[in-house]
Amino acid sequence: MTGAGSRRKGASGEREFAAALDDLLGIRLTRNLEQSRGGGHDLELPEDAAGPVAEALARLAIEVKRYASVTPASLAQWWSQATRQAEAAGLWPVLAYRGDRLAWRVRLPLAALRPDLFPYWRDADLTADLHLSAFACLVREGAILDR
Repeated sequence: MTGAGSRRKGASGEREFAAALDDLLGIRLTRNLEQSRGGGHDLELPEDAAGPVAEALARLAIEVKRYASVTPASLAQWWSQATRQAEAAGLWPVLAYRGDRLAWRVRLPLAALRPDLFPYWRDADLTADLHLSAFACLVREGAILDR
């Protein structure tokens, strides 16, 4: 796939994930149009978002990956990117990813749920990979803590 084609698929994946999360949480995240230039995460809260769900989402730096296939090597690379970007922003890293004909999955550090038990949040072994609906439940129920 060409660079332009890859960017189109990436933008499409970001919109698709934002719509799916909106269906579950009632808040439509927007694409971070400065991400390419500034190296930031993919999705942001709209300026007018308020309430407990918005507060939980504001703790997250969400990176979205939409590819034909998802491999352990690609997941490791994507997680590394997500953690670097989140650390720069002072937020919890979240990686939303989907391969062709597969459901959305969301990876986050276990420390976002229990920092007292999992202080080393950069370690890929100390993460949870969840179905999108499980992730939305954690956000809705306020399970994601301040960093």
